[in-house]
Amino acid sequence: MDLLQLVWCPLIHPQDQAGAALPKLYWRSEAEVLTTGLLRDIPSPQEGEYEEEFMPNPCAVSPTLVVEYPNWDLPRELWRTLQPRIEELEEHFGMEYTGLACALQNKVGGYPAWNQPPDWPACERGHRMEHLLSVTPEEDLDMVMGDLGGIYLFLCRQCPELPYAHRYDC
Repeated sequence: MDLLQLVWCPLIHPQDQAGAALPKLYWRSEAEVLTTGLLRDIPSPQEGEYEEEFMPNPCAVSPTLVVEYPNWDLPRELWRTLQPRIEELEEHFGMEYTGLACALQNKVGGYPAWNQPPDWPACERGHRMEHLLSVTPEEDLDMVMGDLGGIYLFLCRQCPELPYAHRYDC
């Protein structure tokens, strides 16, 4: 499989404790997609059936390569060592460390730009999952998603079935 498809459901699902949109990942073959064609009639929920703040607008994606650093995930000892320098940078640039260290946008890879304390999921075998992608309330998507948080998707590449999980961070 060489194609990852993210299906984004803006309905509120009772089984999701966060009360957010429920993302699902599907691994597919590009050749299969080219053979069967694209979905032409995209289904959409009826007005009032979905949570408006989780309904994205169609948009184009233009990837940009960036270098970023963890924010809340820095080891405690390293945070203590770097704290004076981080405070100096925050004062100099007039921004919080998270805005300086993390790409606060939709992205593949990198680090979640946690608003709340980190909540890294583990797969059923106990492996800490790695950050796969972030979906955030960017201007072009016209989404709010709580208090400017995001939904982070995680993947366990140590397990052959590639289990995934998500976290809503508002």
